Amino acid sequence: MPKTLRNINTFSPDEIAKAKQIIQLAENNLQQLSLVTNGTGQPATVYLRDGEVVLYKRERSDVWQARFKLYDKRWHCVSTKHYNLQYASRAACEIYDEARFRERVGLSYTRRRFESVAQATIKELEAEIVAGIKPMTNSDYIRVINKYFIPFFGKRYLENISAEHMREYEVWRNALMKRVPLGSTLATHSSAYNRIIGTSIQRGWISAQVPLAHMSRRGAKGKTRPAFSRQEIEYLFEYLEDYSLGGHSKLAKEMRLLSRDYIELLVGTGMRSGKESQKIKWKHIEWYVDANTGKRYLRIWVTGKTGARYLIAKNKAEEALHRLVSREPMFVGKSLDEILSEKHDIPVFKLPDGTQPKSFHTTFKWLMKASGLLLDTATGQNRTLYSLRHTYATLAMTDGHTDIHTLAKQMGTSVGMIERHYSKLTATMAAEKLA
Repeated sequence: MPKTLRNINTFSPDEIAKAKQIIQLAENNLQQLSLVTNGTGQPATVYLRDGEVVLYKRERSDVWQARFKLYDKRWHCVSTKHYNLQYASRAACEIYDEARFRERVGLSYTRRRFESVAQATIKELEAEIVAGIKPMTNSDYIRVINKYFIPFFGKRYLENISAEHMREYEVWRNALMKRVPLGSTLATHSSAYNRIIGTSIQRGWISAQVPLAHMSRRGAKGKTRPAFSRQEIEYLFEYLEDYSLGGHSKLAKEMRLLSRDYIELLVGTGMRSGKESQKIKWKHIEWYVDANTGKRYLRIWVTGKTGARYLIAKNKAEEALHRLVSREPMFVGKSLDEILSEKHDIPVFKLPDGTQPKSFHTTFKWLMKASGLLLDTATGQNRTLYSLRHTYATLAMTDGHTDIHTLAKQMGTSVGMIERHYSKLTATMAAEKLA
């Protein structure tokens, strides 16, 4: 016998509340699975969260995709990576909730691993190198990122790197380097890391308000670099006159001749050994005439660690250029003035066969041993080609003819760097002038 319908007034309050819950659950289920079919009876689109999240499938793909709106009122698309509608719905809502949370705390709705941000930074640095912007510094940054940062931090997310991770990294890095790095080395590492953070902020992948762990710049204190005294450098120039004419082989003879000119130009300009000096071409050298005195000076355009700059060579450096011109087969019968006016696009420091030495370090080391100048007794360290740059700065500081700002521009460094490394020499090494 069929049951008769009860009058609603006969329901108890508990029964009414339970019925309302059932109705609300049914409405939620209908909202949660609002389907639009594609004509085959299979769902093509699913609307979730009041239409703020939409599930759909791309043509020729069974994986559910999701798109959703954030406070910017724009649609953002992402794959749920699921074929099952129930799993895809759950994944889409979780992605949406996390995106809303990340937006509130100032993070990008999508998470980028450190390696992805680092690779984007490397592309920026490479573009700057091509444009001539700090090529040596940016090359150092790229080397540090590839050798140290990506291997250690690559799979992590930038905002998740903590102070503890930084301490672990320092232990790992020091073990890889097999030493405690100097403060100058750590300054390069820290700047490279900050560049990665800057790229992430600039591209909107992270907010500038998000607290991030930074890399320490505190390292082992560097030792004072060995230089030559004025007497030692004069002795070296004299020694080179005969030494440059020797050599046990054709290449050794050519390298000794070229090294003499190279050394005299380094001492006469304060430029860096290596890429900065070896990239100089004849078109980069010119006579600069002072408008007030009418005197002319050798001016050289160099591109180095801190970018491009002009520097003025000491008068004695002209002798090295005359010797270089006399040995260049292309310049037979021409004077230095003619060569400089013709702006030749060929390297200054090259061998007779046209090749450029990869380095002068080995030749310089043998010279130091032969001349007895290898060991600097004051510091207990062996002298290197960098000692020539250090000598230029030391003599300039003690002569008292060059102010610290002019010296910094000439050497392509900062006033702060000059003050840290050389200003302490002025009182002790210029005692005779001060007394």
